[in-house]
Amino acid sequence: MNRLIQRVNGFLKTKIFKLIKIFFISLLALLLALFIGLRIYFEKNKADIMTDINQKINENISGHANIGNVGYKFLIGFPNFTVVLNKVELQDSLYAIHKRSVLKAGEIEVRLNVLSLLHKKVKIEKIVLIDTKIDLFKDKNGVSNSNILKPKPKTNKPKSKTDTEINEIDFKNVVFISQNLQRNKLFHFEVASLKSKINYTDDGWGTNLFLDVFAKSMAFSTLKGSFIKDKRIKGKLAVQFSKAKNKIEVLTEGLGIGEDDFDIKASFGLEKEHPIMNINITTKILWLNAARLLDPHLFKILNHFNLTKPLEANCSIIGDMNAAGDPEIIVVGKIKDNVLVSGEGETTDCSFVGKYTNNFKNGLGNVDANSAVIIKDFKGIHEGIPIEIPEAAIINLEKPIATGTLHSKFEVEKLGNVFGEDFIKFNGGTANVDLKFNVDIVSLRISKPRFTGKVNIEKANMLFKAKNLTFQTNVLLDFTEEALFIRNIKYQSNKNIVFVDGKIDNFLNLYYDQPEKMVAVVNIKSPYMDVKKFMGVLAYKEKGAEVKKAPAKKVDTKKRMALVKKCQVVLNLNLDKMVYSNLTAKNAKINIVLSNRRAFIKQGVIETCGGKITFNSQMIPEGESFNVKTNVNISTVDIPQFLTSFKNFGITSFQPKNIKGNLSAKADLNIKMNQNGDLVDESAKGNLFYEIKNGSLTDFKPIMKVGKFAFPNRDVKNIVFNDLSGQLNISGSIVNVDYFKVSSNVLNFDVEGIYSFKKGTKLGLVIPLRNPEDDFKIKDKNEREAKRYKGIVVRLLVVDGKNGEMKIKLGSLKDKK
Repeated sequence: MNRLIQRVNGFLKTKIFKLIKIFFISLLALLLALFIGLRIYFEKNKADIMTDINQKINENISGHANIGNVGYKFLIGFPNFTVVLNKVELQDSLYAIHKRSVLKAGEIEVRLNVLSLLHKKVKIEKIVLIDTKIDLFKDKNGVSNSNILKPKPKTNKPKSKTDTEINEIDFKNVVFISQNLQRNKLFHFEVASLKSKINYTDDGWGTNLFLDVFAKSMAFSTLKGSFIKDKRIKGKLAVQFSKAKNKIEVLTEGLGIGEDDFDIKASFGLEKEHPIMNINITTKILWLNAARLLDPHLFKILNHFNLTKPLEANCSIIGDMNAAGDPEIIVVGKIKDNVLVSGEGETTDCSFVGKYTNNFKNGLGNVDANSAVIIKDFKGIHEGIPIEIPEAAIINLEKPIATGTLHSKFEVEKLGNVFGEDFIKFNGGTANVDLKFNVDIVSLRISKPRFTGKVNIEKANMLFKAKNLTFQTNVLLDFTEEALFIRNIKYQSNKNIVFVDGKIDNFLNLYYDQPEKMVAVVNIKSPYMDVKKFMGVLAYKEKGAEVKKAPAKKVDTKKRMALVKKCQVVLNLNLDKMVYSNLTAKNAKINIVLSNRRAFIKQGVIETCGGKITFNSQMIPEGESFNVKTNVNISTVDIPQFLTSFKNFGITSFQPKNIKGNLSAKADLNIKMNQNGDLVDESAKGNLFYEIKNGSLTDFKPIMKVGKFAFPNRDVKNIVFNDLSGQLNISGSIVNVDYFKVSSNVLNFDVEGIYSFKKGTKLGLVIPLRNPEDDFKIKDKNEREAKRYKGIVVRLLVVDGKNGEMKIKLGSLKDKK
């Protein structure tokens, strides 16, 4: 170490070091002399410099220039000569009208090439704008301050003694505003830093522009708002000006706008009348980040959707910078393996190409009404269901309508994700969907979707949880413009087999606007149906297990069901064989209208018990049961079979086998029926008109008791009677028997009073003791009737006995008043 120090001390004493020291001292003295000389030159030629500057400004503007002061910065820009202009303001000739200065600068540095000045040529090496505001303005009447530059004269004019070139421009804290009230445009940028070195060519100039700018507004229409509002722009731009093309071209890679980087290629025409702007932007960006760069009315649309992963996007902006309204905007996005989030939930594994344009049809303007979003090759999985949309479009963003085609093939069990498995659960089977859709979009939500096409479900196992009902079925839904056709449905549960087809006219319009006017006509054919079980399927349950509330992203099942309940359903039943409790019928044809939770049965016809029954009914749900109003016509049914089918209506005093004949009747009844299709005890009220032909009584206990009491010598076990008719009034367990006559080969009797299925029977019998065996053979009705009451007449009462049997005693009913 000591040795190194000795060597350094030795070098400092050498002649070489002394020469180096003399050189640097001389150079410093020379520079000092040069700086002093430049200072003296500026002070001596300040007036000429000011004159040259003013001359250059005034030669090129129409208006007024005001410079507060001119100074010189020592050592700044050496070896160039730096002139400082303080408090510079430029006003055009129309300033008195619009009151907007074109430029206000706190300080402008102008660095002049010294050698060029000596040759009478002003060569500006650099201009630095500090604390400056550049304000270009046009009012609603078209008065503008941007015409401050004088047009170049077309005549040959001698050149100025000095020529001007600018090699470098630097902005520090510069505000740039371009406002056009006539066209509702506003561009407002705060430039923290901008640096540019200019290279001149025979055709113009070029530069690399380094900038750090805060965008306050880039509004092509202030009515809609600003693009890239309140975003920082930072990066390098390659800028080229061409005299031949009369335009400025800009190219940049990785320009930072907000949180993302963009590749931009742009050109700006410099024509006075129709300067054309053409900007092409490419980036990879998150959906919401991109949406935030657009104006608010576009952000409002896009903000209702989201893609969770970045997408590749390209944006093209082309338009006349002087024209009203928006330029043409085309945005193309490529989405691959992404997740689409919307008000309808999430769509995963999502891939498609999306395009937005505000010039869907040329000539109709760049407006919302002529804007469109076009989707191609959409693929995704929504609620577990794969969806393919080869092409779709949303046109007219003022009144948006979405159109396109949709395809899907999936396992039916995935429908549980849509309806909620607490309502209906699917297991097994496949679904094929091929639909064209036309959808209104209101407040950016799907409204009134209209479909044409087919939904085909095959071999689907479904559990209807509200009824704990499991069945397998096929379904074909055919949507047309005129109607929704329902085809190929097969329902099978135990022995019940049902084939269903039908249609809903004007379905696409009525479903959303007037669901209460929608009529679904359903044709049901069955080789075998247990009606009580079928009623259990149709029955509405007021209370019971509630459907669990689905998450917010799920479909609102309750709203769907509320719409369905408003629909009117017409069921046309055509049943080869029908079973109702103990009643078996064939060739049943029944028309049922379901509306507002009520069931109306019209034109019901069944063949049973050797005859035919027709009926009209109305079923009104009330709690756990139905109130049923019915009109029934019974035509020539076999009495034993008929009574057996209805469990002898609860009568225990005789059995169906004890009475024979053909019954015809008309009934007007109100009854109650539970949801299993069973009659509620003591609920029947109404009137029954009946007629019996070819009747007979065999071992009929009530008559046998009377015969034993009044006719011990007659065969009352086998009684044959001709036609019999009468009327019954039913009220719960009480049957009010209107007066009727029985004329037979063994005895004649008249009956009236009250019969009760429980307690309270009191029937009056009037029995002529005359043996009617010979009278029964008289064919003339009047002659036979004239002999009926000749002789002794016995009056008896039939009242309640023990164990549900009847007791016979002497007596008569009180005379009716």
